[in-house]
Amino acid sequence: MAPWKALPEHLDPQAGRLVDRLRRLKDATGLSFTALATRTSYSRSSWERYLNGRKLPPADAVTELAVLAGADPDRMLALHTLAAQTWTGPQPKDAATPGTSGAGPEPTEPEPEPEPEAVPEAAAAPAPAPAEPDAPAAVPPVLRGEPDGPAEPARARPARRALLAAGGALVVVAAVLAVVVTLVLPGRGAAGAGEEEHRRTATEEFAFKPDRTYDCDVHRFEGRLYAGHSDTQDALLQQISTTWEVVEAQCLLEHRGYRIGGIDGAYGPATERAVKRLQDKEGLVVDGIMGPHTWEALRR
Repeated sequence: MAPWKALPEHLDPQAGRLVDRLRRLKDATGLSFTALATRTSYSRSSWERYLNGRKLPPADAVTELAVLAGADPDRMLALHTLAAQTWTGPQPKDAATPGTSGAGPEPTEPEPEPEPEAVPEAAAAPAPAPAEPDAPAAVPPVLRGEPDGPAEPARARPARRALLAAGGALVVVAAVLAVVVTLVLPGRGAAGAGEEEHRRTATEEFAFKPDRTYDCDVHRFEGRLYAGHSDTQDALLQQISTTWEVVEAQCLLEHRGYRIGGIDGAYGPATERAVKRLQDKEGLVVDGIMGPHTWEALRR
């Protein structure tokens, strides 16, 4: 395997340690950059920039490479967090430079898009708007031998205004009916608020951040526990999962006394150990994987 290029001089030691560790993981997989791109969510050129120290890799890329190499993703994410805090110095332009990386010459970056050519002033000026049908010319109708002029378009304009007004009225009526139905029908409004209590779940897309933790709103509805992040009953969770369902499970585990150290949405070793303790106590298969039976026991 070809030797790696020297890392850029501006890299901080923490950043250099992360890139060096990622290079070792790639070597351990035995994959070329092309093969690595097909096995992950990132392109060949992206991996070459990350592993040559020209750009800080995203946390998801670090996790995917760690999984491929059989390494601990949490340890790699810790290195990534330190590198992100100290990644300094100017970022080099992504222009092609001669040299050899771990899988061949660096790819040539796409040329910048050419600026649009200047448009002549006459061509750039907007075309004049066409005349309204009811006023085709400045010559009075009497001079053209038309005694009354184009009467049909003049009658059409009030009709259009009437149609638009009717459409606006229908929209207002529909909105009022929707409010009435929401407040009056059984199971809605104040009377039905309790039925939706357990649906106080997260609506934004989950994005894992190592330094972020979440609050838990643990409450019981119809005999089941919920924590306000997901109402799932059967989501399959295991190590390296990072979802709102993981946050929900961590909240309920902490509530039941199975300590995991922090609600961060990452299904790491601590969360897996807590799940195994719950499974052992409930007489379930102790495999550390959240499934329908474990959810049933956790929400009781």
